[in-house]
Amino acid sequence: MSNLIRSPLEERLKNWHGEDWHTTKGRIIRDVVYAIDTGLVTTVSFLAGVSISLVTRNKVILAGLIQVVAGTLAIFFGSYISTKAQKHFFENQIERERREIEEDPQKETQEIREVFQEMGFNEEEQESAVKRISANKETWLKFMVQEEIGISPGLIDNPFEIGIVSGVSFLMGAFPAILPFFIFQNVGRASIISAVSVLAFLFILGEVKSKITKMSWFSSGVETLLIGALSCGAGFFLGRIAASYFH
Repeated sequence: MSNLIRSPLEERLKNWHGEDWHTTKGRIIRDVVYAIDTGLVTTVSFLAGVSISLVTRNKVILAGLIQVVAGTLAIFFGSYISTKAQKHFFENQIERERREIEEDPQKETQEIREVFQEMGFNEEEQESAVKRISANKETWLKFMVQEEIGISPGLIDNPFEIGIVSGVSFLMGAFPAILPFFIFQNVGRASIISAVSVLAFLFILGEVKSKITKMSWFSSGVETLLIGALSCGAGFFLGRIAASYFH
């Protein structure tokens, strides 16, 4: 359904700024950063907790792999279901607007006038806009969807695509946390290197994010690092507290 409506917004943003990240699709960075950060934080916190209890390297690796697989599936299906629900909601709103144009065109043309009135256009200019917009049903629908209910077709994501992006991003985040346990035999050393790797990766993630958000690369890196480190620390200490009740 959403494919029937194509907004000029995407092309305008790309043409004016010359970068894909300036289009509404650029918000996918939100899903990527969230999933990578989640993979980093949850995996290193989990491994730090189980390494204290399990001690042996093979058990730590097995538990870590189970956690990574479970986390990847959880974030994939969570992203898929939430994006699908949002997609259905947007599409239902668009279809409702389409019916209103067919069934009550007078009400809809009055809404066009009100939109332009709020923008400061006089009555003559409002009538000119109404005639131009309502002359074509698809143009009319595009206008009402964007101006009345605030939905751009570019906001309607593909649920499967977002699920894959989120799942792969989670795996990318989990990788630096679990990799040291495959390389180093000593669990304590692997845990320390894992923690250092995660902190370094968090800073790099923040630096990469700055290229899209246009923040200072250093500020973005430090911000991401500190928030991630705080999350890791909180997860670790909560795990220690919980573990103390079983000893």
